[in-house]
Amino acid sequence: MKLFDSTNLYYILFAVLTYIIVGLAFYLVVEHVIYQEVEDRLTVERRDFENFIQTHGMWDESCYFVENKIELDTAGNLPATYAVFKDTLLYNRYSNEYVPFREHSFISTIGKTQYKVSIRKSLIESIKLLQSITGTMLIVLSIGLLLLFLFQRRIARTIWEPFYATLASAKAFDLNEGRGLALRKEKIFEFNELNSVLRKMTDKIARDYMSLKEFTENAAHEIQTPLALINSRVEELIQQSNFTDEQMRWIQNIHESSIRLSRLHQALLLLSKIDNGQFFEHTAIDFHKRITTKLQELEEFIAHKSLTVTVTPQASFEVEMNPALADILVTNLLTNAIRHNLPNGRIDITITATTVAVANTGAPLTTDPDRLFERFKKQRQSSASLGLGLAIVKKICDNYPLDIHYHYDNSLHTLTLHKTT
Repeated sequence: MKLFDSTNLYYILFAVLTYIIVGLAFYLVVEHVIYQEVEDRLTVERRDFENFIQTHGMWDESCYFVENKIELDTAGNLPATYAVFKDTLLYNRYSNEYVPFREHSFISTIGKTQYKVSIRKSLIESIKLLQSITGTMLIVLSIGLLLLFLFQRRIARTIWEPFYATLASAKAFDLNEGRGLALRKEKIFEFNELNSVLRKMTDKIARDYMSLKEFTENAAHEIQTPLALINSRVEELIQQSNFTDEQMRWIQNIHESSIRLSRLHQALLLLSKIDNGQFFEHTAIDFHKRITTKLQELEEFIAHKSLTVTVTPQASFEVEMNPALADILVTNLLTNAIRHNLPNGRIDITITATTVAVANTGAPLTTDPDRLFERFKKQRQSSASLGLGLAIVKKICDNYPLDIHYHYDNSLHTLTLHKTT
């Protein structure tokens, strides 16, 4: 959820809660005021009644309007101080329904007899007034809250506009342009500070990236040249026959080390290029076709170990990625399955719409499976492997909607590519 929407959600929840509480409180307060006014009028009528009784010594209903509903009843065992206010319902013969009244009951002595006197006053008009006042207040409050919400939303959009502009610039930031973000100066202090920090940070990132890219390109050229020269000179020395067996063994070791160093240089250079995002071209890669082609190229290595390869394409597995990196990804997975396989072993490749699983027979791992994709991690330190093949595979997957997992079961090592989106 966006920050703006989240803020509005809290605002709406708070406003609705406040609206309910204020509406309920207003209703109760107005109801109390109306009831107080009705009770005051009933109290006045009680005084008029008592004055009439004191003056005439009797009660004559003709001196009161019939709507006031004064009723006398025997007091019974009620104390002389009895006086209560309560709500009651009386039947209206004109509307054929019960209507609400407020009743004040008290004890009064007429002559020598005590009576329970009940004075009632209709609440219909009071209730209608209460409903009208409350309804009007709620409507006005609702309109006020709506206008306040719209105003707040408009103001918030205006205030946060510089932030979204900065965010859009950050999303469009491209290291290959060789410069930081070009952000405008804002009137709001906090956004201006944010833009200033982002400008400095992206400028430094761009400079560091260009320096690293230049170093990588120079290293690729300057290191590869002497390595090629060493390899060629060592190969010329190997062709000669005027060396002792021990000297020839030294030369052979130098040759193997120079080849290993050249491979290591190429692998580290590839990792650096992937990290720097130097592979720009993207196209839809059909992994079934790539795997089939690569298996044909590796036929000699497969035949050398007498391996049985089974490919089961259940569906098409396609990913938008760089073709060169796709080739490296497939090559490393297959060569890993060949190199670490057993003689007369097998390789099972299963392709679905969302996964590519490469399983191979082999001895159980002696290293931690969780560290299998780290650089320079390999099954045996004496192995000719550089320990970078799966690290390169993991790095390629991290740059695309791919994930890779390792699983060992029933003497099969399985590396599985998963689509993450």
